[in-house]
Amino acid sequence: MNIFNDIAQILKKPFPEIENNLVYFRTLLILSVFVTLFLYIFQPFGIATLESNKFPICLGFGAMTFLGAAVYEFIFHKIFNLRERQKKWTFGKWILDNLGIMLFISLANFLFARLLLFGYIQWSLFPQMMYSTLMIGIIPLVAIGGLSLFKNEKKYQLIAHEINQAKTSPSSTKDNSNLIIFDIPIHQIRYIEALQNYAKIGYLSREGDLKVKIERTTLKQILAETQGTAIIKSHKSYLVNKDTITATAGNAQGLLLTLADCDKPIPVSRTRVSFFR
Repeated sequence: MNIFNDIAQILKKPFPEIENNLVYFRTLLILSVFVTLFLYIFQPFGIATLESNKFPICLGFGAMTFLGAAVYEFIFHKIFNLRERQKKWTFGKWILDNLGIMLFISLANFLFARLLLFGYIQWSLFPQMMYSTLMIGIIPLVAIGGLSLFKNEKKYQLIAHEINQAKTSPSSTKDNSNLIIFDIPIHQIRYIEALQNYAKIGYLSREGDLKVKIERTTLKQILAETQGTAIIKSHKSYLVNKDTITATAGNAQGLLLTLADCDKPIPVSRTRVSFFR
């Protein structure tokens, strides 16, 4: 029973997100090349029985792999913003997402194979194509994902340990005691979170309670108004009062900041890690 609990905990671990389209499509290109070479070298699924044009056909399957994954990315991550709607992108969600990609790859390769090699579509054979795609992709998928998970987790845990051992934080260049934004003194602010055209400000009241206030503004505007103070950018969606940071933790997605009198961990994007080090 413990092994199932261990697997469940691994699947719940935060998983590093792809930060830009260039990295994603470069990965797709590598995958497509792998599929092409795998099919050409080992010639499974009846490819060995073909008398000619083996490499162009294998190249076609590689191209369909790229196309299927690209269509999935466009539909689910550009139109429906699947990743943006997830509060936490975990290893388990990443695996499910990639199974969805495999479904689209299977469909693209199935249509390519049936129309090119046979000239007609027989949908009863589609489950077999899905099975073949999973058999080729599921083992390297889980292996690569698991390696990425534990590699990044170890990396950011070590960085967090270094920061905590140093016990230093960049000091403000401006006295925060008299500066007020949205009727809140700067030194009482803990974090500011972007909510499209609004910002959620987490601050400490005079009574010592953590309160939240929502204002119609942007992080860019707030940064301009608080330039030179302890308010700094930690993530594309967060500003943080660096004078209130008490500890730093790390997971596969990056660093997490613990703030004084605040139970909400604040993420640090990978591009901002060097600043906090």
